[in-house]
Amino acid sequence: MPPRIRVRQGDITTFEGDAIVNPANEQLRLDVGVGGAIRQAGGPSIQQACDRHGPVPAGDAAITTAGKLGVRHVIHAAIMGEERTSLETIRRATASAIRLAVEHGDTRVAMPVLGSGLGRWSVRDAARAMLDVIQTSRDADELDVIVLFGYRADDADELEQMLERS
Repeated sequence: MPPRIRVRQGDITTFEGDAIVNPANEQLRLDVGVGGAIRQAGGPSIQQACDRHGPVPAGDAAITTAGKLGVRHVIHAAIMGEERTSLETIRRATASAIRLAVEHGDTRVAMPVLGSGLGRWSVRDAARAMLDVIQTSRDADELDVIVLFGYRADDADELEQMLERS
């Protein structure tokens, strides 16, 4: 059965479930954006775990513990590297993140719109790429719920509208 897809507005580090996804760089450095927020809220142990995993090629993902966050895992979906973030990289990273969640028994997963921040893609284009993967992935069928986070209210509204039309 396909996962329920929900939308929430706000800070993804407040999610309480099994895992959150970080739109990562290939080096898995938690410096800015969502990664910086994860490091700040979850503590230094997450960066230490990233240091043991990195680097990760763009389109792939790594999973770590979640420090002080309200989840078991952080899945670092590498979308940024030496090349500019592409919709194909977003698709592959989404699939990789979902696969890791399933492999580690996570069924309630939160994801920001990968590539819509530092990757410079519009929320609409990046979310469409992610939704294509979520709605066609056999791995995603193993998840109970995927919560798409829009940091700003207008991003969450756009995600809601997209889901209503799909």
